Amino acid sequence: MSFRVRLLHRAHADFVHIVDYIHEQSHQGATAWVNAFEAATDALSENADSCSEADENAQLEIEVKQSLFKTRHGRIYRLIFTIVGDEVRILRIRGAGQAPIQPTDL
Repeated sequence: MSFRVRLLHRAHADFVHIVDYIHEQSHQGATAWVNAFEAATDALSENADSCSEADENAQLEIEVKQSLFKTRHGRIYRLIFTIVGDEVRILRIRGAGQAPIQPTDL
């Protein structure tokens, strides 16, 4: 099944924050991160339903899944999302060391 992928408001804010932070260190690093993110969202459009439940799933009122992606330096990020019909809604983006999402984070 093919899905449309949509970045919701808080996930967009996460995206901007991460890119801005990395860009302060390295313009090239920020570009590489965006490329890794885009590859991850492209993969979600094809296989979102086969991703695992997010660790936070039991604490939330909706089903949330996660997709992991790595940067070229091996840093792992999580796309936290839900599936509604044929749409993948990315709720949040989490980097290594960030606290799990809470219901108030959605």
